[in-house]
Amino acid sequence: MTTSYYIASASIIVFFCVLGYLRSKITAHHLTTKLDIAQTELKNTRVIEQNLREENSTLQNKLRHTFADTITNLLGWQLFEDRLHHSIHEAERYQLTLGVLFVDIDDFRMINDALSYETGDLVLQEVASRLQTCIRQVDSISRFTKDTFVILLEQLAKPETAAIVTQRIMQSLQDPITVKDQDLYVTVCIGIAIYPTDGQDAASLLRSADHALHLAKEKGKQNYQFYQEKMHIRSSRELSITSKLNREAAFSEFALYYQPIVNVTNEAIVCMDVLMHWHHPELGMIEPQELFIYAEKQRKLNLLSEWLLQSACRQFKHWHSLGFTPDFLGIPLTMTQLEHSQFIYRLSQILQELAIKPECILLQIKESENVSLGAIEKAFNMLKFIGVKIAINNFGTNAFSLAFLKNFSIDFLKLDVSLVSDIETNQQAVALLKSILILTKNMSIQAIAQGVESDNQITILKDLGCILMQGQLLGAPLSEQEVTDKIQISAT
Repeated sequence: MTTSYYIASASIIVFFCVLGYLRSKITAHHLTTKLDIAQTELKNTRVIEQNLREENSTLQNKLRHTFADTITNLLGWQLFEDRLHHSIHEAERYQLTLGVLFVDIDDFRMINDALSYETGDLVLQEVASRLQTCIRQVDSISRFTKDTFVILLEQLAKPETAAIVTQRIMQSLQDPITVKDQDLYVTVCIGIAIYPTDGQDAASLLRSADHALHLAKEKGKQNYQFYQEKMHIRSSRELSITSKLNREAAFSEFALYYQPIVNVTNEAIVCMDVLMHWHHPELGMIEPQELFIYAEKQRKLNLLSEWLLQSACRQFKHWHSLGFTPDFLGIPLTMTQLEHSQFIYRLSQILQELAIKPECILLQIKESENVSLGAIEKAFNMLKFIGVKIAINNFGTNAFSLAFLKNFSIDFLKLDVSLVSDIETNQQAVALLKSILILTKNMSIQAIAQGVESDNQITILKDLGCILMQGQLLGAPLSEQEVTDKIQISAT
């Protein structure tokens, strides 16, 4: 064989080897690609499976929430609501009576804050368990909010039966709840609404029960109340007042009235007390006490007090220019307003801007609960430094007043109307007033009797040593213009 033959054979062999190699590379690449695709598909499958598991878990949680509360194991809210709708439909069809109870745990937040949320959950579980023992099998119970339960009482023989259940609930909670070797005493407030008198659908019944609960809580712990129509009227009134109070135009609807404090020995007007009324566009005249309550809720009390002080001080200066010169201008305040030094600074600033002598201002301070004695002591010191006079308003309605007499420098005590109203017929009332007046004399404090309505009351008060008085008999509240008119008439 020739050399060319061997070369040709070798070339063929090399060709087929290269071809085989290329085929193996292609096959390997193809297999690798398939493997990558398979791995990607497997990965996607696992992701899909994970998503399905998560969706299934979420769905199970939703279903669990629908049918059972996660903490107390009571009926879930949606299921309870369905039962309520169904029960109302049946009650309407067969002329039955239903009851809806809102049961709220008093001071539950304190348990969470002091002992932990875990402890709070254990308390909720025990309360739920005790509530279930107080109702029948046909009745239903659910947890409405964190610490409020709602109970549906089916087929009541009479509305009073709801009160019996309520008393049973309160009785069941008298024994302590033991959590982690600690005894906790729990009380509740309960609001009761009755179908059909307090609402003929689920929403109105729940709303009525909620209104009743709020009334029960206002009256204190361990209390229950039935819904009353006046609650709806009060809520509508409150909504109208608060919404209108937030308008800038409200200030143009305010009006100041003035009532004198008289020295009955010489009939001199010692002070003109300022009363702030509101000519509400829908509700008519809003009295000062109600106005200030809602202003405090809306955190507008300081703003209203500033407006009152500015307007009254300008009027006070105008009266002085006409020759009417009472010693003081009485400005109403609350203890809570004095807890913030910024308000006292603003008060001082207004007096400087209007060139009013501080000693002509008599701040008539109404006591408030839950105030800091330290902050009030600081406030009283600041007021004394400014130079204004201080009176405690409605003295005698709160024993806390005695603490102020002991710790703070006070110029006047305005004796509450309740101390004066029956002194003509009640010797105990006379004896009490006599003791208070001896106390004020010993402490160099002047007493002002409020609510004086008869000459006989004036005589008794004078005999006891009280000469500063206020009441309809001595002078009813008058508008700015009415006071000005009287000044001009007396000057002619």
